[in-house]
Amino acid sequence: NLVLKNYPEQDVAKRIKSAMIEAVGLNEADIDAEAAALEAWAQGMTKDDITNAMKGEGDSPLSAIAKAAKDDQWWMYSRFFGIGLVRIMEIVGVEQDMSVAYDVMEEWVGKSMEKPFYTACSDSDLYFKTKGKLDMMETMMKEIEIREKKRMA
Repeated sequence: NLVLKNYPEQDVAKRIKSAMIEAVGLNEADIDAEAAALEAWAQGMTKDDITNAMKGEGDSPLSAIAKAAKDDQWWMYSRFFGIGLVRIMEIVGVEQDMSVAYDVMEEWVGKSMEKPFYTACSDSDLYFKTKGKLDMMETMMKEIEIREKKRMA
């Protein structure tokens, strides 16, 4: 939802999401349920709580994911994992800024999970750069729309 939330045709966005999930042989309902459970768990947590869970401490859904990743020498970071971490940052109140997210991503993936973090950090940078451009575009389109309405009146 974070990636396609501004897609102009939401019914097409839903079909794109479904196609991506089905293409890798996963069940969309299961993924949505797991995401909802993780979001519900993250509500009211702090960045430090998430850091501890990323170390594999506790019995939360996130700590189970982190433990499994840490125990798997072949585990590989993906952009979807990174987008999930950005969403968790948003839920726990981490400032949605490229420089802040870089440090948090380094802490969570690199220090807590003990996995290579450079790709995760560059992906979070890419996300915030793209989001910034989209936000500017939305603002510009709203300004144009307002100008057009004033001219028509």
